[in-house]
Amino acid sequence: MLERTRCEWWLLMFELELYFDDSGTDAGTPVAVAACYVARKSQWDEFVRNWDEVREQEGFDMFHMAEFVAKPDMGHEPFCHWDSTKKERVYQRLVSIINARVRKGFGVAVPKAVYDEYAFTEFRQFAENHFVFAVRTLLGFIDNWRVDYSIADPMQYVFESGSRGEAQLRQIWKDCLLHKHSKERSGMVPDGVMFQNKRVFKPLQAADILAWQMQNNMRRTVMIGRNPLDRSLAHPGFLMLRDNRPMELAFYGRKHMQKAFDATRAYYEKNGVWPWEPESGAFLRIMRTAPGPI
Repeated sequence: MLERTRCEWWLLMFELELYFDDSGTDAGTPVAVAACYVARKSQWDEFVRNWDEVREQEGFDMFHMAEFVAKPDMGHEPFCHWDSTKKERVYQRLVSIINARVRKGFGVAVPKAVYDEYAFTEFRQFAENHFVFAVRTLLGFIDNWRVDYSIADPMQYVFESGSRGEAQLRQIWKDCLLHKHSKERSGMVPDGVMFQNKRVFKPLQAADILAWQMQNNMRRTVMIGRNPLDRSLAHPGFLMLRDNRPMELAFYGRKHMQKAFDATRAYYEKNGVWPWEPESGAFLRIMRTAPGPI
């Protein structure tokens, strides 16, 4: 991580690094998304080497998906000058790097209006809003993955600095560290989080692509009453990221959101504590649109 940024940093070294991005934190977007990729440090080193080769050959500085797909009259340099042939080539090259280097991808998409409708007062102590819920659910995926593969070592979590959700992410991290299982379940340690510039820490740009595709897929499917698992409705670029790839993705619809809240109430009625309370010893169950990765 030190060498690949071409900057001088003093950091602890972790074998596994996780890069996170979000989408929909602005008030005008109907869906909140949290997404991330995890890989070994050695693979992220190779990722950055490959990414820089494409950047130099294709002529761009930083890849930002929203600017990449924007209409030319928006003026996002240099993408506004590229024709469809070059855009397809560059995107395919970048996705091939992601697929070759990352170990697994995680993503959660939550319709804001539905969350606001169903989230009861006690639940908001766990997740005050839809974005926090998406992030906490994402962390639940990571917890389960670490348990399934007997991963015990701490991980380096890297978030984008200056994002709209940074304050909430910092609070989530602080709250998680209070849990006695945070190190073994989530790989969280006090020095294991950074907020960095996406231009410098290039794996954040891969997470940006996944977050945008999650947001786009929700708009194509769940938000208009369609099945998010229907491949015919998916953006071709999304299929490139997810087909035959190790992914854990959740697209919440109304009925799935209601199930999540009903399950939480049922847990309380049975045990007398909420599942996120330290004394419960349990983690919030995640109700997804379909079992397993898609």
